[in-house]
Amino acid sequence: MKKKISFKLFLTVVWRGVCQVLKAIGKLFGYKEGTAFGKVVWRVFATCVTTLLLLLTVSLVYVFCNDVVYRKWILPNTSPSVYMEEHLGNSIYFQDLYYRNGRVLDKENGKTLIDDVKWVAKTTDTLAVFAVDDKRGFLNRFTGEVVVPCIYDRAWVFAEGLAAVEKNGKLLFIDQSGKVVIDKGHIAPFETDGFFFRSGYCVVSNAADDNWGLIDKTGSWVLAPEYEHIGHPNDSLWVVKKNGYYGVLTETLDTLFAPELCGVVVHDNFIEARFDDHTAKLFDFKGKLVEDFVIDEVENMTYETTELRLVEVEDEGTVSGMEEPVNAVADCQKYGVNNEVLGWRYGLLDRKGKRVTPPVYTSIDAIGKDLYLCMPYGTIINGKGESVE
Repeated sequence: MKKKISFKLFLTVVWRGVCQVLKAIGKLFGYKEGTAFGKVVWRVFATCVTTLLLLLTVSLVYVFCNDVVYRKWILPNTSPSVYMEEHLGNSIYFQDLYYRNGRVLDKENGKTLIDDVKWVAKTTDTLAVFAVDDKRGFLNRFTGEVVVPCIYDRAWVFAEGLAAVEKNGKLLFIDQSGKVVIDKGHIAPFETDGFFFRSGYCVVSNAADDNWGLIDKTGSWVLAPEYEHIGHPNDSLWVVKKNGYYGVLTETLDTLFAPELCGVVVHDNFIEARFDDHTAKLFDFKGKLVEDFVIDEVENMTYETTELRLVEVEDEGTVSGMEEPVNAVADCQKYGVNNEVLGWRYGLLDRKGKRVTPPVYTSIDAIGKDLYLCMPYGTIINGKGESVE
């Protein structure tokens, strides 16, 4: 007849076995059972083991209660509490819920179409990116139907009929049926705002040196990946950066300005270009010069005269007089032009706003009514821009 082994007996046998093994190991290091020192060591050890077992038991109970009891038994049978609600289209809504992931709901019939949804991206396109667990897919925001299942690591919204997706570090493009239409081995750097087709082209990084170029909708390079940055400020221009300098390309990728500019700002109706001679000029979108003199700031300059004035100075309750020179405003003003590559440079303006000198100085200070100390070379010039010996 087999003897029934209780759980208590099983734990006792296991515990004694562990103790015997530990005692055998301890004897290798000089531990002797029955001695005063041995009893102290054993009590410390027993206390530590008991504490660890207690912490392990509490952890296991917490995991079981949280992952099994609460999430699998209690939560599914509890009416969800809505934290935030977003309208997707027609009668379709995304509801972000308290204490659990959200859901895509058809409010017309109250049916949950997709459960355990982390988020749904806002878009004006028919298909919207959504996330389940750590994967991305696409749903029809007007019907709630899953068009592309959540199989991608990252995904971006559709633009011009194509959407970029990432799988295992590789950048792909899919159409609105979910079919992969571009798979050319491009990479998807993590530090990017996304990949979107604009005017028929998409900015993509190469795998060699992390430079950027443009591909068309076949995935072929139409602008070689040799730029540090490519921007698309409007529908008709591309701004590129190469070796620290900027250039401007047209919508058809013709060169409007070679990458030799120290800075470019595209405004609503004109291009503001900054050159390595520290000047800034305005051009229209065809490259025609509109304004050849652009500045960022104008400042009056003062200088110390030989005239003195008496000012009162109070020191520990005692008022006394002190002479100080009177400052006067110089005849010319200082104007500044900021250059992203070269920094601030300054020049002289007369009182009629006419440019006296180009902005080639790191600083200008008035030292007389019509005399100016210009750095970095310590040159002194007059109000006509002439050097004074």
